[in-house]
Amino acid sequence: MISCNTTYWVAPFLLKLIILLISIPSSSIHNLYALSIRSSPAMDSSDEKPMKKRRSSSDDDEHQPPPATNSSIQSLPQEIMADMISRLPITSLVQFSFACKSFKQLSRDPHLVNLHLSRTHAADPCLIFHTDYPLRNQLCFVQNLHDETQKARRINIPFAASMPEFSVVGSCNGLLCLSDSLLNQSLCVYNPFTGDYKVLPRFMEFEEQQVVIGFGFHPVTKDYKVIRIVMYTNTYQGQVAVSPYQRRIGLRRYDRSNVQVFSLASNLWRSIGKTPYLIAPKSSSVVLNGRWHCLSRLGRDRMILSFDLADEQFREVQKPQFAPYPARFCSYHLVVLRDCLGVAFTTPPSYGGTLEIWAMKVYDVKESWVKEYTIASLCPPLRLFSYQDLTPYAIWTNVRFGRAFTVLCVLKNGEILIEYKNGGLVSYDPQTGTFKNLTFQGLPKLCKAIVHVGSLNWPDR
Repeated sequence: MISCNTTYWVAPFLLKLIILLISIPSSSIHNLYALSIRSSPAMDSSDEKPMKKRRSSSDDDEHQPPPATNSSIQSLPQEIMADMISRLPITSLVQFSFACKSFKQLSRDPHLVNLHLSRTHAADPCLIFHTDYPLRNQLCFVQNLHDETQKARRINIPFAASMPEFSVVGSCNGLLCLSDSLLNQSLCVYNPFTGDYKVLPRFMEFEEQQVVIGFGFHPVTKDYKVIRIVMYTNTYQGQVAVSPYQRRIGLRRYDRSNVQVFSLASNLWRSIGKTPYLIAPKSSSVVLNGRWHCLSRLGRDRMILSFDLADEQFREVQKPQFAPYPARFCSYHLVVLRDCLGVAFTTPPSYGGTLEIWAMKVYDVKESWVKEYTIASLCPPLRLFSYQDLTPYAIWTNVRFGRAFTVLCVLKNGEILIEYKNGGLVSYDPQTGTFKNLTFQGLPKLCKAIVHVGSLNWPDR
């Protein structure tokens, strides 16, 4: 039996474990008193108050754990241990992994990782907030969206020195994909709660290029992949795609494309040729059913596209019928609604400017599109920043001509989580038709929210 050195006593954490042990004999419960934890390196603990009173010898005697016996918690079968601790929130689970060496090894058990991930998917997600205000990029998170008294906790970024400016590509199964926002060349896959990360090697670059990046997981191949869709100009063989004047005013014509795929399982980049579609560079994207979904460029026939992460093929997904609204005046973005592909669609101002949220009940069946929600007013009582306040910050560079809001997800209680372009976060109750501002202590002035599921996943798994 491996013994754990008792250094700090953490009553809230132990209480959570004890509650989960209602089906375990009471003789095993008292041995949980031998657990100890220390702060996770991935979460900032600067807000915690230091201990002012030094523990006396009498206190040590009073809190000494009982002698270890064969019925201790560590002698339980690993399957029972995994079932118990998989019910903990990710912050407590990360702390649990630092109790002792045996618990650290258990936290790397794929069975525990998958079990905890499945339970987390069944609950409301957490939110990670990304900001570059006022200067450097930062990440913080809120774990319980229904508790506005909690304080947003800052996340330590271990690679901040090598990637000081970054953008969040996407989140999948507890892993974030980050891109260097300065040169758009460096990529990193990162677990913000455990601190594990992997910097991807660089691949093919072009002199004049525009890059669209995606990130996702396929449940059959069990492989995470990063997709780089590079659109570039032909500047070889003496051909110049753009004139110096066009380059100076930012007008470029990207007439070539190259699709590059990185597999975390093989740790290799591969080029799979060109894409037959023109991908919108700053459109929304979601991952569902082992496919990465995005939108084509604006136009009369704007399409929903999918990239299968198994066979690595692009396909068109049938979109809902938005008639009688003119397609060229419509604005929409993708969202996942209760494991269904969804579209948040804004009607033109001449048609009322309402928000319609559609869901595809049966994947890739056009007739299964259903209009689930209609929100007539999109003006909750919150103060909007002026464009002058927004333009200096990189995360809002496309806000002047972009959409004014983003539908993030639908919570388990049926409320719709919406983020506005100024960083304002609201929940909308479709039953009562009312908005509620969500404010959390410690949030930066300007930030963007990422729907995230906390897990023990690691990039090299």
